[in-house]
Amino acid sequence: MASTKFPDFSILSWPQFAVYLVGLSTIHFLLKIARNLFFHPLSKYPGPKLWAATTLANNYYVVRGSRVYKIAKLHDKYGPIIRVGPNELSYIHEDAWKDIYSAHKATGELLKFVWDPHKSGGGYGLFNNPTTEGHNRLRKVIAPAFSDKSVREREGILQEYVSLMMKRLGERSNQAPVDLVYWFDCLGADLSARLTFGVDFNALESSTMPEVVRTIDLMLRRLALSLVWEEYAIARRLWKFYLRIDATRAYLRSVIQGKMAERLSRLQQAGKEEEDIPDLVSYLTKNMDTPKGLSQQEAGILAGDLIVAGGDTSATTLSGLIYHLCTNQSKLQKLTQEIRSTFSSEEEITLTSTNSLKYQIAVFNEGHRLFPAAPESTRRVTNKGGNMICGELIPANVRVGVYHWAAGHNSGSWKDANEFIPERWLGEKEYEDDKRGVIQPFNTGPRNCIGQNLAMSQMRLMLARLIWNFDIELCKESDDWLKMDAHALVYRKRPLMVSLKSVRV
Repeated sequence: MASTKFPDFSILSWPQFAVYLVGLSTIHFLLKIARNLFFHPLSKYPGPKLWAATTLANNYYVVRGSRVYKIAKLHDKYGPIIRVGPNELSYIHEDAWKDIYSAHKATGELLKFVWDPHKSGGGYGLFNNPTTEGHNRLRKVIAPAFSDKSVREREGILQEYVSLMMKRLGERSNQAPVDLVYWFDCLGADLSARLTFGVDFNALESSTMPEVVRTIDLMLRRLALSLVWEEYAIARRLWKFYLRIDATRAYLRSVIQGKMAERLSRLQQAGKEEEDIPDLVSYLTKNMDTPKGLSQQEAGILAGDLIVAGGDTSATTLSGLIYHLCTNQSKLQKLTQEIRSTFSSEEEITLTSTNSLKYQIAVFNEGHRLFPAAPESTRRVTNKGGNMICGELIPANVRVGVYHWAAGHNSGSWKDANEFIPERWLGEKEYEDDKRGVIQPFNTGPRNCIGQNLAMSQMRLMLARLIWNFDIELCKESDDWLKMDAHALVYRKRPLMVSLKSVRV
């Protein structure tokens, strides 16, 4: 039997070797595409063939900042369950939330797909912890800080900063247009810092956006671009080096560590009495360096997580709400009537009283639907042996998730899907067939947003007092404000220019 004779690469010239290498790579690439299209376990699911064959199409829309919008269109075309990658399924089905994000007795929790498995300063934080045990341990320490009781205890702080925000806007009312995105970002930055460290970034007081906030926004957008290299660890590292992501992280870590050190110093100097100050560090440092508590390093990482997540999401939601209200004057007038007829003075607007504003609650629900603070999917990976999702067994190691933007804009789930209609949340018969369960703005399951009570309390208070104090009109230059890039979990927000008319003398 004749033996197979392989080419002797040692005698090939470099050009010949390059031809062989390119040829073999091309064959491998084509075989992989053929497998993805015809023999892959996900080949039965609908979706564009190019997306199923390779990640190139997906990555193209990531770079453009339009993947969430494209996936919404794909769901309109192909249905509630589609294939958006060689190894990824996107869902906009009500049952998907429970099946993907809840913990199950038989199979446990689907692990979070950590596309950037970076250890922040040597450890994992709350948002990128890849294990159930690690995440639960961190969450258990910080959870008491976000209870209803803790939020009520912080009402004085929330009112203080909203009052300062009203003062700054009042100084600029009846004059030139105001960029509400800028001021919502300032409010979010100061509140997240004050609630975490007991001191703010001086953004509202100085009317200046702190550099750390700009850096956080830049880092998140640059980090999102590394999604295009999520399959290739070496390329991702080179890309992150080119974008100076690690250097940016180091700067942010130094800021957080500085604030953390200042807070710990104040705690030590003031002693027991100071521990009653309701900031989040007091929870993070409880039982520090004991088996029940966190290390100082872990406390610093968690504090950084809270700063990064705390300000931007609320600012994004409020900005989107103002835009939709201003472009739907009848809805704005209805909300204005509710707020100004319910209260006889601004002092009556509290965390408790805003819970009774039924139309404002509906406005927030509709705002979460049309302009989710996190438009992307927080993806999970199916477990060994697979998982049942929406009645079908999905094999192991498949990325699955619900895309928030697509879920909120799908005409199969919502009547008048692209219209801002808060009444759909108030039992209007015309909208009784809407699939409200496809919207989970704070996610669900054991990894849902731990700060949602605090975030909603802050936003309801802010919106009610803003409407109480000012008539708001969108400036023409912001008519197309929604046309913005969305990189992973963040938008590249544009200025939201409005005219403010003070109605309080």
